[in-house]
Amino acid sequence: MAGHLLTLVADRHLTALSAELSALVQTPRGQPVRRPLYRGVLTWLVTALADVVVARLGPAQDGEAFVLEVRTTAGRTVGAGELPPRQSRVGRSVLPLLAGDRALARAQLAAAERDPNPAVRATTLVEALIWLDALLDAETPPFPDPLPE
Repeated sequence: MAGHLLTLVADRHLTALSAELSALVQTPRGQPVRRPLYRGVLTWLVTALADVVVARLGPAQDGEAFVLEVRTTAGRTVGAGELPPRQSRVGRSVLPLLAGDRALARAQLAAAERDPNPAVRATTLVEALIWLDALLDAETPPFPDPLPE
């Protein structure tokens, strides 16, 4: 399912993407909740993001850590920790994975899944999809930069 959504983003099939996301985040009355499917899709996307970052940049070395900074529309650069939790769940899930803290990543993913607002759950998926699509399309060398000697 996550791969299908990623293809819809890459091919810019936004109407189909919208329909798929609605089905994932909203439960029609009388229908069973699909949160396990949502959790699986978001977990796959976040894990793929972490894997692509490591594949492109290499693993963090001893004493190093990955940092996520976002440029606001006002041109200000802010760290993931400065963003409201609902607006940074993807980053707050990827960073712990990159640091090897799977428990913290699971806690962030669980918070996203439990959010009562379907629009927030959909936005979280869209954020992960767009970020992963952009990383996969980014021109980077085939191997991480060599370590300085």
